[in-house]
Amino acid sequence: MGYYINPRDCTKEEWLDKYGEHINEPLWPPDSKEVFVCLVQNPGFSAAAVVYDEREFKEFQPSSHDTRPRKWYVLRQGAVIGVCPEVESVLA
Repeated sequence: MGYYINPRDCTKEEWLDKYGEHINEPLWPPDSKEVFVCLVQNPGFSAAAVVYDEREFKEFQPSSHDTRPRKWYVLRQGAVIGVCPEVESVLA
């Protein structure tokens, strides 16, 4: 299981809109000191996955068997670590 953004004081969407930049088609790898987050719309809830390596990046790409809507963001690593500190060790 991966790492997910779950802010305490607002929704995931609000947090991502405040701290991230929406991007349409990200290309691996992100710039130094940046990280991708993929917001996936599941039935009944959304998940904001921290995409910390190329395997995760490939996992969150749309496919014919997984058509859930996705929205990609790029953020500074420090912002992501601030709300999801456990991801710091894999971003280093």
